[in-house]
Amino acid sequence: MNKEQILAAIKAAMAKQQQIFDTATKENRGFTDAEKTSFNDIQKEIDGYKAQLEAIEQLEANNSFMNAPATPKVVPTTMETQDEVLDDGGFKNLGEFMFCVKNGDKKGRIMALSTSDVGIMIPPKFGQNILMLDGEQEIVMPRATNIPAGDPPDSPFTIPYLSQGADGALGGMALTWTAEGKTISDVKEPNIKDLTLTPQEVSGLATINNKTLANWAAAGTLVETIMRQAYVNGRDSKFIKGSGAGCPLGVLNAPGAIKIKRNTSTTFKYADAVAMMARFYDLSSAVWIINQNLMPDVMTMKDEANQYIFIAGDATKGTPPTLLGIPIKWTFKNSAKGSEGDVALINFSYYLTKAGSGPFVAISEHVNFKSNQTVFKIVANIDGQPWVKDPLAMEDGTTVSPYVILQ
Repeated sequence: MNKEQILAAIKAAMAKQQQIFDTATKENRGFTDAEKTSFNDIQKEIDGYKAQLEAIEQLEANNSFMNAPATPKVVPTTMETQDEVLDDGGFKNLGEFMFCVKNGDKKGRIMALSTSDVGIMIPPKFGQNILMLDGEQEIVMPRATNIPAGDPPDSPFTIPYLSQGADGALGGMALTWTAEGKTISDVKEPNIKDLTLTPQEVSGLATINNKTLANWAAAGTLVETIMRQAYVNGRDSKFIKGSGAGCPLGVLNAPGAIKIKRNTSTTFKYADAVAMMARFYDLSSAVWIINQNLMPDVMTMKDEANQYIFIAGDATKGTPPTLLGIPIKWTFKNSAKGSEGDVALINFSYYLTKAGSGPFVAISEHVNFKSNQTVFKIVANIDGQPWVKDPLAMEDGTTVSPYVILQ
């Protein structure tokens, strides 16, 4: 048996154990002797399969060792593959920079930095860390198609998209099979339109205790983390449910989205999940976006064979929880439980983001003056839009979309 066959056998054996357990639970009793014997026999079978998996993995590790080169390749430090050294503005860390923004800088380093009407440009070395993607907490940008800032950074960026809709998934473009000498007739021109992304200003507020800020040598990492979380949370929320008015247009408001009416009024059931998958386009990079208040409903969800279908992940191994084989991202950034958008099935590779200038920082001592705290405002520019503007019409007339929303 190969690994896939062994894993399938383990899954089948676990289903048998679950059936024994469910039967006893439903009848509000413990296992009978026969059930206990059967349960333990199945466990021995599972343990045997696990031993086979470990043996296969050990063989694979041995083969990798034997096939590895005796002398590993060394990349010369002069090659351009090395990380770019970014300017820190002369500051040891972000904590020192923030301290000097608040209290003044005797060395004159702040004066050398770029400024705008929204604040002082954070040195690139620290700004990159604030704007960087967060694959654990952030939902959209780690999975989206991200366009970097250009020159000038805040200028609009135009990219073509196919007007799909009733013209089909390729905007009317089609293949015609022609015999030798046959004339191609009824050719339809592809309907190609432009989508423009214009970086919009987004602000995040971070409150820092003045004693913490004074100890900038130790607080640099903390300050950077606080500001980064403020910015990441702000942009993620708009990429999910932004209105598009002065901010990104979120996927929950995508004009090309398909909405599925839920099976019940307030919850999320197996029938809803199946109906959403049936109308989804490109499952290769799909992810469920589910309001965390629905966690009890999802974790106890059963299929028509009365089998649990939720699979818990393992954070220590980077394995996400899944539903019907698709990863889940729990969040409170989408709609409330029982309302439209509390569950969405999304392929974020069909979502575009465009970075602009920033980040900049400005301060206010007056907001929390009595509590001896300083409020920092971090400002950057970014835009985001769904790339698909109409549901896609398939050959049989069915419409699908990379954004499917539970209504």
